[in-house]
Amino acid sequence: MTKGHGRRGFGLSRAGWDMHIPDVLIDGRVAIATTALGAAGLAYGLRVVERRHGARTTSLMGMMAAFVFAAQMVNFPVGPGVSGHLLGGVLSAVILGPWAGAVVIAAVLIVQCLLFQDGGLTALGANFINMGLVGAVGGYAVYAPIRRAIGGRRGVLIGSMIAAWFSVLLAAGAFTIELAILGGKHDFFRILSWMALVHAVIGVGEALITGLVVRFVLLTRPDLIDDEPGSDGLDEPTGRWLPGWLSTTLAGVGIALGVAVFLSPFASEAPDGLEYVGGKLGFLPEDDAPPMLAAPMPDYQLPVSVPVLGLDHVKLATALAGLTGTLAVFAFAWLLARVFSREGPPPGKVEFDGA
Repeated sequence: MTKGHGRRGFGLSRAGWDMHIPDVLIDGRVAIATTALGAAGLAYGLRVVERRHGARTTSLMGMMAAFVFAAQMVNFPVGPGVSGHLLGGVLSAVILGPWAGAVVIAAVLIVQCLLFQDGGLTALGANFINMGLVGAVGGYAVYAPIRRAIGGRRGVLIGSMIAAWFSVLLAAGAFTIELAILGGKHDFFRILSWMALVHAVIGVGEALITGLVVRFVLLTRPDLIDDEPGSDGLDEPTGRWLPGWLSTTLAGVGIALGVAVFLSPFASEAPDGLEYVGGKLGFLPEDDAPPMLAAPMPDYQLPVSVPVLGLDHVKLATALAGLTGTLAVFAFAWLLARVFSREGPPPGKVEFDGA
């Protein structure tokens, strides 16, 4: 399948194919069960945001959602005929905490589904379970003990990279279990083996990107790391016309916009891990299925027909869709955080989110 050229295939669109399950793979009973479980997980995550986080996290959640969305638009090649991209669950959790990180992934998935037809509407719960609950919360469960065992900034960096790699494998395993429930039990171990093999390689890319971003944050604003000194937003530098966390948020959104506009049009067009394994083992249908809900910008394309600055209309449309989506995700995640967050605990009081 060629990404970004009008072939949406199985509902797995240009960006974010990895782990984005289409409607055609979900039946009614699984959709109901995963939607209920995903909704419960999101409700708990919003509850944690409401209980623990304040103004700092409100803006940073918008920034992280924008960055994850933009990064997911840039598929990178990982082997002959297969590509991958950042999932971002562990990265979000390391910066914001596990449950706020999961809410960020939910915001990204909702905008991708409703605005770009990326991932099925009935599969939204399953996608959130795999990438938000398993990816962010489960990934953080891997990260936290490694960080404590090693200690310091080295522990943060090494723990985040190891957890990022594992999060991709955990998400792939969760999808395989969901597929088995749908009737693929006889091929469970075969599918699991292929998913694990392909996503172990994709996980290396996830770990490297996560490590680079976390290393940059540790060098520039280590207080942004969740549970680091000053991460409650109370120790802001004085003498600035903007609070440190707000200026960092604006810079982060600027970087996300740059990635979405200038890098996404040149992303790899090879199938992602899920589509590659699905095509090889035959658990994806051959024919396109009509979407349950028509999206205004399916396949991350806008109706642009005039070449600009040497870009063909497809690349330009993708860049404009990336710009639109990044701003939409930022606004949606910021709104979620704004509605459900409050000013954090007073100085000297520590609250835990159960992670």
